[in-house]
Amino acid sequence: MSLSDPPPVKLEHILGRPINLDECWDVADYLLACLTLVTNARPLFGVFLVETGKIQWTGGGAEVASILDPHVTDKNQVNVSDLSELLALFEFEEDHSASIVETAGHLAPDSAMSVMRPLVNRDGRAFRIVMRRRNGKHEREVQFSMMDVTPFRETARRTRKMAEALVKGLDKPLNGYSAHELLNGVVSDLDKLFALQDDAEIENLAHDMSDHVTQASERMVEMLREFENEAGGAQQWQPQNLIAKLRPVISVHNLPVKDWHELYHEVLRTDDGVPALIPDIVEEVKHAYSFVRHASTTMLISPTEERYFALNGPAAEQQFSTIEELVRAIGVEENSRQTAIEFFSSLKDHPRLGLFAVNGENVHAWGRPGLFGGWQSTLVPAMQINQIAGVDVRGLFHGLKNLLLHLQVLYVVKNRADVDQVQNGLQETGEKIKARLSDLVRIAKTGKRAQVRAEESVGQWLLAAQKVGHGVAGDVEVVSDDSEHIVYSAVASEMEDALEELVRNAFQHGAGLVVVGAMQQGDHLCMHVTDDGPGMNPDKLIQVQKVLEKRVHDPSLSTREDGTGNGLLAASNAVSRFVDGHLSVEQGPNGRGVKVGISMKLPI
Repeated sequence: MSLSDPPPVKLEHILGRPINLDECWDVADYLLACLTLVTNARPLFGVFLVETGKIQWTGGGAEVASILDPHVTDKNQVNVSDLSELLALFEFEEDHSASIVETAGHLAPDSAMSVMRPLVNRDGRAFRIVMRRRNGKHEREVQFSMMDVTPFRETARRTRKMAEALVKGLDKPLNGYSAHELLNGVVSDLDKLFALQDDAEIENLAHDMSDHVTQASERMVEMLREFENEAGGAQQWQPQNLIAKLRPVISVHNLPVKDWHELYHEVLRTDDGVPALIPDIVEEVKHAYSFVRHASTTMLISPTEERYFALNGPAAEQQFSTIEELVRAIGVEENSRQTAIEFFSSLKDHPRLGLFAVNGENVHAWGRPGLFGGWQSTLVPAMQINQIAGVDVRGLFHGLKNLLLHLQVLYVVKNRADVDQVQNGLQETGEKIKARLSDLVRIAKTGKRAQVRAEESVGQWLLAAQKVGHGVAGDVEVVSDDSEHIVYSAVASEMEDALEELVRNAFQHGAGLVVVGAMQQGDHLCMHVTDDGPGMNPDKLIQVQKVLEKRVHDPSLSTREDGTGNGLLAASNAVSRFVDGHLSVEQGPNGRGVKVGISMKLPI
């Protein structure tokens, strides 16, 4: 350094507190990691004044480089004066800038919110804005993250398209009647059946209803198979990343370095034996550090192999030498750890979206390769993402088809005494069929479900599983501790469908006894469906486990003539919607039968 060069800036001036010799080099590492992530992040980051919307700073924006490139200055700042002007660059279909600034004004200091309605531009790309108001002397400032949620919007589009195709198939006439008409006819005829007193009339009506149920069921199986063949059976359980490669909008600094270590030496100097920053990047480091410290999302970075930083969150400002250590430190839940490890391990090669549980909530993870052979990732609570992306239309339709199996009891209804015995069950099934049909039609028309969640007990799920045994003359044994009283907020009837499917599947594959268990283990509810049937050969078991791991439908999985291969995948999708939900399949006790295990975090 020449005599004319300005002196380096000590790190304590960035953090606003004294730094001792023992921690100074770790602090230098941390600040450079913040700078590297923030300036090269996928989302666009920024800070604006709450009263005026005037932009103070911007960073990141790798996923919107084509939009921002003409407006980026040499100082790494998007050259716009306020939030309205920035939003105008995206050419959104509707101007929401005024309402966004107004909404930010209602935020209390140190509180965060998401603008739930996606902003869609003229190219069809959708964005979600998350804002957090700072506190203390900076409470006039609101920082924001603008994320491209087009992959989730695309998943929602595919979901709605699937619903439209299935509803269209239900309405297609065949031999004078559509499956939809057959189903509606059976449901409406239930009230007529319940009112009849003459045994001959009862037997004739029940026989006709049975025929209609069989016809509707066969058509629905055909529809699922046709749909899977057209779709290639490859629809993913999660949104697909539509951006194959991302490049940074700006370099991490204005120096042409090739790797993290070179960066480290270029921007750090020593002052009285402790690290200090060159003056050129001090302001950028201050902004990066301040943004990370106030962020409502969790930010992680591996600037180079075998160095992993948690920049904020529960393990803030800590560095780790393995991904396993990082995953444990940030609070990834037990069932999600392997998923998280595989997710982070793959980021050095290609961008990805992931879903796993952290500290009692499901999160979506955005990840991308870094500049220097590492990676960086942002974790966002799943509730901030478009909810339609989580609707499993294939599973909903499969559950509707399986409800028809409850109506098979109509085959044995001959007189008034028979009606009295099965009336409650038939009535309940009829109401569920109407609700599922309504759900399916609503998704096809609007992309939304009528009823998303309901309060359901574990005992309610177990009872549904036990009732399957009554319908197939099988033996279902329920084993439980006091778990029946646990109540979850869940997608209505979805877990009932899942357990019913698992029990019925066991009987249809030769089981004589099915044991359904539920118990608390630590902070998780653990359930299992275990049967004494012939089980699976090793190749089949591996195939099933691969489908559950990848969440990709495999039509060859079904071994039944009336099967579609959807059952286990639908059940696994249902379980995955619970916090840290996981479904596994393995050989049963003593190598006989099959054991399906379900584990999910206990409700708070």
